[in-house]
Amino acid sequence: MPILEHGADTLQRVEIITGTGRRRRRSTDAKAAIVAESFAPGASVSAVARRHDISPSLLFLWRRQATRAQVAERGDRGMPPGFVPVAITGCGRPSEEQAAIEIEVGAIRIRVRGTVDREALCEVLAAVGTVGR
Repeated sequence: MPILEHGADTLQRVEIITGTGRRRRRSTDAKAAIVAESFAPGASVSAVARRHDISPSLLFLWRRQATRAQVAERGDRGMPPGFVPVAITGCGRPSEEQAAIEIEVGAIRIRVRGTVDREALCEVLAAVGTVGR
């Protein structure tokens, strides 16, 4: 029972919390699944965090950690996935014979001349991305 001092007009409640409370221990696989869900096209980090009862800031931390681990694993010289340095050479309107795309990924060089089939180019780039893993 609280003791009131003379002149004190309020009671103070003291709550003692034991244990870990709301803190949960999630496995690495569970974290990876939540992070993957947050990277899905059209996904909202806040919505994913609410669905899994975690704070958005914690999910952003897990995303950063996953991205850094992925970069370290692949040895991408510190560049996050999805960003690639681009060098544009030659400006102006090239003729049909001069039109070309040249892509270098490590020791692999891809040259595409003329009209580009987007789907085929995506398949080639996906295949190049798996070389050396």
